Amino acid sequence: MKAFFKDVLRRMAVLLVSATLFAVLSLIVFSFFAGSFLSPPNERIKKNSFLVLDLTMNLTDRPVDVSLEDLTRQALVDEEMIPGYHLREVVDTLRKASVEKSIKGIFITGGFAPSGYGCGYETILEFVRALENFKQSGKKIIGYLHSPRQLDYLVYSICDELIMDPAGTMLLPGLASEQLFLGDALAKYGVGIQVVRTGRYKGAVEPFTNNQFSEDNRAQVQSLLDSRWEHYLRKIATARSMSWEDLNGTLSERFLWKPEAAVAQGLVDRIDDFGGVIDRLIELGAAEKDENTFVQVEFGEYLERLRPNPLEEDEDGQKIAVVYVEGAIVDGTVDDGQNVGGDKIARRIRKIRKETESYKAIVLRVNSPGGSVSGSEAVLFELIRAREAGLPVVVSMGPVAASGGYWIATASDKIIAGPQTITGSIGVFGILPNLKSLGSSYGLNWDRVKTNESSDIFSIARPKTDQEISIIQEYVNQTYERFLSLVGESRKLSLADVGNLAEGRVWTGKEAYDLGLVDELGGLSQAITVAAELADLGKDFEIEEFPKVRTPAEAIAELLEVRQDGISLGGTSFDNPLLQKLSDAEPILNSLNDPLGVYGILPWYRAQLGFNSWKIKL
Repeated sequence: MKAFFKDVLRRMAVLLVSATLFAVLSLIVFSFFAGSFLSPPNERIKKNSFLVLDLTMNLTDRPVDVSLEDLTRQALVDEEMIPGYHLREVVDTLRKASVEKSIKGIFITGGFAPSGYGCGYETILEFVRALENFKQSGKKIIGYLHSPRQLDYLVYSICDELIMDPAGTMLLPGLASEQLFLGDALAKYGVGIQVVRTGRYKGAVEPFTNNQFSEDNRAQVQSLLDSRWEHYLRKIATARSMSWEDLNGTLSERFLWKPEAAVAQGLVDRIDDFGGVIDRLIELGAAEKDENTFVQVEFGEYLERLRPNPLEEDEDGQKIAVVYVEGAIVDGTVDDGQNVGGDKIARRIRKIRKETESYKAIVLRVNSPGGSVSGSEAVLFELIRAREAGLPVVVSMGPVAASGGYWIATASDKIIAGPQTITGSIGVFGILPNLKSLGSSYGLNWDRVKTNESSDIFSIARPKTDQEISIIQEYVNQTYERFLSLVGESRKLSLADVGNLAEGRVWTGKEAYDLGLVDELGGLSQAITVAAELADLGKDFEIEEFPKVRTPAEAIAELLEVRQDGISLGGTSFDNPLLQKLSDAEPILNSLNDPLGVYGILPWYRAQLGFNSWKIKL
């Protein structure tokens, strides 16, 4: 026995020493690789450089975390990662590039790689406006495209010179919103679905009960797509000096273009291969003789040069806190760009509220279709307390701020939306699934012991009784009435007026502005300006974002910590189109975690609503 314990202790000692050495060596190795991230090149940008802006990115509203897994893959496997940038840093970078004397212009190539709630239409529009502001400096934007998607082409259309690869294609089929309906499948396999809801336009439950859109829901989605398509065509037509009506007529007859036809139609300026494009950029800028290319600086490298050093931040200055709510609102503390926990956002607002000597205003940037009522309430209460503490609150609506996203916006001094923001959807629903029939088909039976008739009300092993449904419907009605009251008080409207705008109806930002549901039309920069005015800050303030941009050094620190959320393996990608379509249901199911099963969410919304990523495969 003594020998046994000695052997165990020896093995434990060896394991402990090995683990310690591994941690130390790993920290050294990762610190070495992180040095390249933390210390961007200090050499001077060469005169007449072009800023190379590769659209192969995920452009989000919220800052993108640098994960330890990403650093590991990039450092050890030399795997190219698709960069993620957030809107405010991209806009700031373009503004600074417009006055950078060494930068001659911008060269745009590539195509967006959306993920989660990134690359929403209103976010891309703000990006385009930043590029248009860059052009006002007199510097040129040159674009080189191969086979752009429709969102890509919205950016390319503003280029001073737009060149197309001779092997490319132009695909402009219009907009479509496709929703997976599970009603027939759930009924076939014996999954019972009971629902309670308010509002004839509140089609949130339809994916679980129907096999197609209801007429009311179809009508509002059609209206949104028609409005967005017209807006898209007008932007392109203005940039390309053509009539949007003529363009619409042409695209209704033909959606696929070879380069020669695209030039004839005026969609691009000329055709050339990449070698010819390099010659043109050398002509406009300067030659990098050692590399046989044009003098250039990568957008990501230039952005890193401009990022402030966290060690040099002024802790004593007046700050505006920009808090991002991106993703479906759920109950809990997650925040991964796909789902965002109400408790997580509430904690951030509480921290800001407790430090009013530093933070003087809050800008809440919302890019969310809504979600859990419980999660939305957690955010709402903290925003109310922040305003009571004297902090002005301005809501900036991004691509979507609907249902629960509008719920939290009611606790603000000002609401600013983009013209193409999707908002409204003022309604509430509950969904109550049960597996009794499915289980019995396979010989599975549930039995229970309980004190009251409804002690097992949230069990999915049995359907709810009529009395239970009646009680839950009453709760949903009361929640809906609270929603109406919040909107009425916030917008200074009568309950009757709010009722006419509600019932789950969805509006564009422009429509919401005309109806009085938002105060101004504009983007995030405008919301920050308004917040500074409300707080009487003038121009003497700093901006601090929540979540903060996490540096590689902070990611490396995870090596010596035990993470509560485990290891993230990233999203799953399916090449099979059928599996991809079936996976569309996963985000909806993951967002349904309200403790009472009551939600305010727009489940048919997709981050790039209408701009489906169709591909031609040879």
